[in-house]
Amino acid sequence: MFHLKQAYRRFRRWQLRPIDNEFTSRKPHHCCNCEHEFVGNYCPYCSQSRGIGPITWKSVAKGIGEVWGLHNRSLLYTMVQLLLRPGYFMSDYINGKRQVSFPPIKMLVLISLLGVIVDFLTGAIHGMIYIHGEKMGYVSDVFDWLNTHFKGMFPPPSEYLSGLLQWLNTHPDVFSLILLSFLIIPIYYIFRFAPRNARLTIPQGFFIQVFSAALYMMLNMLYDITEMGWFVILLSLMIIFVTYKQLFGYGLWGTLWRVVMSFVCAFTLLSAMLNINYGAYLLEHNEADAARGFFLNVPIVLVLLITILVVCYYIGKHQAATTLKRRR
Repeated sequence: MFHLKQAYRRFRRWQLRPIDNEFTSRKPHHCCNCEHEFVGNYCPYCSQSRGIGPITWKSVAKGIGEVWGLHNRSLLYTMVQLLLRPGYFMSDYINGKRQVSFPPIKMLVLISLLGVIVDFLTGAIHGMIYIHGEKMGYVSDVFDWLNTHFKGMFPPPSEYLSGLLQWLNTHPDVFSLILLSFLIIPIYYIFRFAPRNARLTIPQGFFIQVFSAALYMMLNMLYDITEMGWFVILLSLMIIFVTYKQLFGYGLWGTLWRVVMSFVCAFTLLSAMLNINYGAYLLEHNEADAARGFFLNVPIVLVLLITILVVCYYIGKHQAATTLKRRR
């Protein structure tokens, strides 16, 4: 049990400071390379790290890791960090610690290409939301259940909507980019007064969602390979929660309700987009009356979205002010 606690503490230290996670010591060190004595993390004469000494098993593991690209700023090492310390990793990057990360947009492109290869190799052209049977078939089942229990208030999806949902399912990477891009504005307001990374900017939010998209694509590849749909979905939900908890520093419930409301806002924006899309489709087929109804839904949806953002914004502002008064 003691060894497990030590291992966990080392893991926590690595999560918080993956590079040079030991503070500079004032104790003199002997450089094994140039034989000079020095104080600090690096020798001022030859720049060798103070941690380098005789070969040990740790040196062997580090050498093997470097062969496979598991070193600073490599793609594989960045993917490992994104899985094991997602929120801390994103926080490091947006606050200027670029040495912990492979270039994020380049990483997203490479992981997307890798995802396409995995799709073809596994024959898994579907995405994470595929469960059983035909693609998106369960969506029709949900509409049928609502139609049965609410007396026709929720008719089955139209052929056009079913086709659109199926397209989104067969292009999960595109769908994830669309949905995650809709999270930038909600997170900007809902996490505005967070204990960590307060006053988040839109560009910072953009890079957070770039990393989130890369993480989603890795999970999508895991599902394509294992076909363990529910396991990957539960793992995804857990990683989403851990990411925002580490990134913004709220507690359990503070993180949970804010993440839920952020995704509610994202899906609200997505519904507005679908209403516009379907309304345009109906106009093209000379169904102006039906199209008008979908276009009228858009301002209602936007009012709902603004209301949620305003309420969450002022809740966060009030909580931050209350916390500041208590500290004083």
